[in-house]
Amino acid sequence: MTSIDTTVRRWLRGLAVAALAAGAIAVVPAAPAAAAAGPVAAAPPVQCVGTGTDGNRLQMVYAYEAGTPNRFAEREPHIRLAAWVAQQNVNDSARREGAQRWLKFVTSATGCQVNIITIQVPAGSTNADFRAWRATLQGFGLTANNRNYVVFAESLTSCAYTDVVDVPHDLSPGTSNLNNNYAMWTSISPGCYGGHTVTHEFAHSVRGMRQGMPNWDGDWHCSDGFETLCGENGTSWACPDPMAERLLDCNRDDYFGIYPQGSWLPTHWNVAYDSLYLAAGSSTTTQTTIPALQPQLLSAVDVEGTSIAFSWTPTVNPIGSNWSLEYQILRNGTVVTTVPGWKTSARVTGLATNSTASYTVRSRLTYNGVTRTSANSVALSVTTNSNSAAAGAVETGATLVFNNDLLHSDGRNLAMDLFAFDPNDNAPIKQWFYNSSLNQRWKLTTATGGTYTVTSAVTNKCLSPLGGATTAGTPIVQVTCNGTAAQRWTFTVLAGLTYQIRTAAGTCIGSQNNGTTSDTVLVLATCSTTQPSHRWTANRVA
Repeated sequence: MTSIDTTVRRWLRGLAVAALAAGAIAVVPAAPAAAAAGPVAAAPPVQCVGTGTDGNRLQMVYAYEAGTPNRFAEREPHIRLAAWVAQQNVNDSARREGAQRWLKFVTSATGCQVNIITIQVPAGSTNADFRAWRATLQGFGLTANNRNYVVFAESLTSCAYTDVVDVPHDLSPGTSNLNNNYAMWTSISPGCYGGHTVTHEFAHSVRGMRQGMPNWDGDWHCSDGFETLCGENGTSWACPDPMAERLLDCNRDDYFGIYPQGSWLPTHWNVAYDSLYLAAGSSTTTQTTIPALQPQLLSAVDVEGTSIAFSWTPTVNPIGSNWSLEYQILRNGTVVTTVPGWKTSARVTGLATNSTASYTVRSRLTYNGVTRTSANSVALSVTTNSNSAAAGAVETGATLVFNNDLLHSDGRNLAMDLFAFDPNDNAPIKQWFYNSSLNQRWKLTTATGGTYTVTSAVTNKCLSPLGGATTAGTPIVQVTCNGTAAQRWTFTVLAGLTYQIRTAAGTCIGSQNNGTTSDTVLVLATCSTTQPSHRWTANRVA
């Protein structure tokens, strides 16, 4: 079993807050409106290869346990996007040498839409020993010896791992290599859904980085530079480009090379030629710079008369140093908003009511002073309405990332974070650098008297003071939702979309001892309108 078992760490409608005097506060109305969600751009289709079912292919699977919600509708766009990103990553690995290699997925007969199987597995089976989990998957017929099953497992607690234990250790060149003749199973947790994870685990599944390869690090990864199987664990930096983590085989001398380098790869298993999970395309112009990949799934998560709150899903994970990343939203082809790369949401304001425009998002990576601008995402047509409310405000049905006014050393705000994606009751809530990952996403549901329950996007558990206490110093945790008063919160406006988050007793969420580090636990405190850790800004993401 090969693993990257690393936990991935990324309101108020209708209030006229502009007229508030300095230091004044306003409270949420007793009957808040529902979130006004807008359209969502679809994930782009993958490249067509063959019939969509012939030969060796990656089969995408969504699995959820009995007794837990089926969240396929929510996860589906991200699974499709992960497939597209992985296919782009593998192809760009070949394009740097003037060739094409398309990762082969099981797809529909028309339109090249990735086929996704949904299965309900027994309760408690997902985190069993990997052999038992494999047997569970085999029980659903996931056994074909020409399939690599990529399972997005709802209850998985580790990030991701690939089960290739039964595949014999075969380093011989050619398509008859045994890597092409055995079923494989990759499991990915919700916190790690993404194209980089699929790329990384695919490289593991085809036995990239094994003992004997020139840059093997002794633990099934590489040591020679940024690439999907090296990460930042390298001891030498042959490929220092921060975008190189998208690609396979930094030096083209271990497991993937159109023109293999060194003495090892020309005489051993070369995924670029020997893996039946890849299809060769036509020759192409050599790509001398690794491109920035455009974000996708642009969503108008709140649409109002003169403003729109947007959210999107990143597709790049640059590493290293001497780089910066930003996102730009374009309206009818013109940039209207730019935000730093650690944000995956933004508001466009100053719009005309009842007007329609086409919106896209793109990424811009600057490395050593040179900027690479991605292509634009799939476009989204959005029509404003006549409502005077501010987009992105606190309201029932909204999913938000809350950042306080503290800054991490890299310039990011600190966000309310379910530490380490912990699924257990009484798991601690901390402040962590803003990354918009699932464990920083909180859904609001209206309760009584203008209050809300706040649930984790990872666990569906509720934000609560430990033991239901409301006194200053009480840690903030997640617990199974039970409808008690301790799980009901009031959002009090400080300015714009910045709030205090209060209990019924009037205490507020802040960092312990007003700590400023990125792992400080959150606790209840005596409310202060000026204390940075008590000031929470809403960033609408769904």
